[in-house]
Amino acid sequence: MIWVALAYYIGFFFLWTVSHELSDMREVRYPLYFSWESEIQFRGWALPLYFSLDIAVILFPFIFRSFREAFAPVGTLIVQTAIAAIFFMLVPIEPGYETTGVWGTYFYEYFGLENLSRWNHAPSLHVSYVFTIAWIIGQRFGKLIMACSLIWAIAVSISTMLVHEHHLICVLSGFTLFVFTITTVYPYLQRKTRP
Repeated sequence: MIWVALAYYIGFFFLWTVSHELSDMREVRYPLYFSWESEIQFRGWALPLYFSLDIAVILFPFIFRSFREAFAPVGTLIVQTAIAAIFFMLVPIEPGYETTGVWGTYFYEYFGLENLSRWNHAPSLHVSYVFTIAWIIGQRFGKLIMACSLIWAIAVSISTMLVHEHHLICVLSGFTLFVFTITTVYPYLQRKTRP
C-alpha cells in the first residue's frame, strides 16, 4: 500500500502546487463570499477538527489490503484534486478573511516558506475529501460508522470556515464535487478493478 500512498501524495502535491502557482499569476480575483462571512471570528478550538482530515488523508490509503481495493477510493481523491485544480485556476477567489488561513500561519510562515494554500479555495478539497472518506469508510464498516463518519464530515466542513480557510461557496462547491465524483468517478473506478 505504500506505493498507492506515495502515488497519491505525489499526484496531490503536483496538482495542488501547479494550480496554486498558476492561480497566483491571475491579476483578477473574485470576492465570492457574503459580507457576514468576513465577520466570522477565528475559532482556535476548531483547529483539531480541521486538521483531523489531514491526518485521515495521510492514513486513508493504508486501510485497504490491496491495490485493487485502494484504486477506486484513492483514485477518486486524485480525480477530485484534478477537477478542483481547474477551478482554482479559472475562478481564482479573493479570500475575505484577514488572516492567511491556518496553513499560512501555522506552517508556511512558521518555516519561512511561500504559502501554497493561499489561493486554492473553491471547491474545497477539505470538504470533498472528508465526505468521500466518510462515505467509503461508512460503506466498509456499517451504519453506525457511516453515521459517525458523516457527523465528522459535517463538523470538519464547518471548521473550514471557523479557521478561515474557506467560505460558504467553497464548502458548497466542495460538497457538490463529492456528490458528483462519488456517483460517477468512484463507481467507474470500482468497475475498472473488478476481476
